[in-house]
Amino acid sequence: MATISSSSSTFMGNALGPNTSGCFDWVLSDLDADNAFGLVITDANTVTSGYIQGYYVSMTSSGAYSTGNTQLNAIAVDLLLGGTVACEAEGLYIYVGGSGTPVLTSSNVNGINIYIDDLGANGSRVSGIQIHWADNTTGAGTAIIYFRMEGGSPACNAFIEKGGTAASDPTYFIATNSEIASAAGWMRAFSPSGAYTHSLMCYINGTIYRIPMVADSCD
Repeated sequence: MATISSSSSTFMGNALGPNTSGCFDWVLSDLDADNAFGLVITDANTVTSGYIQGYYVSMTSSGAYSTGNTQLNAIAVDLLLGGTVACEAEGLYIYVGGSGTPVLTSSNVNGINIYIDDLGANGSRVSGIQIHWADNTTGAGTAIIYFRMEGGSPACNAFIEKGGTAASDPTYFIATNSEIASAAGWMRAFSPSGAYTHSLMCYINGTIYRIPMVADSCD
């Protein structure tokens, strides 16, 4: 059974109140197979506008945040792994499924939807997703992005699909600072020694294009 430490937040009878700064700090231990915070929502209304959200954060910053170790995070997660881990372990896990028989018509269903609004012209790094990879995270099963198809014959239209208009096309498909002729990099000098036998399929503006591939015998 989970135990709650009262050293940070204040107990008010059976309720857990804020600390002296007005914040809620929970210190839990030994959760076993339980949720530290559980929220169950059932909704069968007809909604034509607005948002239905189980958890909402509105964070507005107007100060000066200039030090190198400063971060602004609407939601932050630290997952510190120890012991023997022989299971899935995620900083964030999202499951999207059907309840009964859903009717998807003009819907836009996503596991994660990130919208970067107008930030003006700047010289900063602006990315929809940024991934950091530490030096000692190695192994044959490591990947920056791992994509896994489930089931016997899942139907997936494209690995990457770009929406929007032609005028909003990015300049480059891939931009990298690795050397083209690097002996260990993913971009290397290449002189094909055999015929192209496979290709990557690209569907661009109604036309199928192919990126030719040849068996790796050139390094």
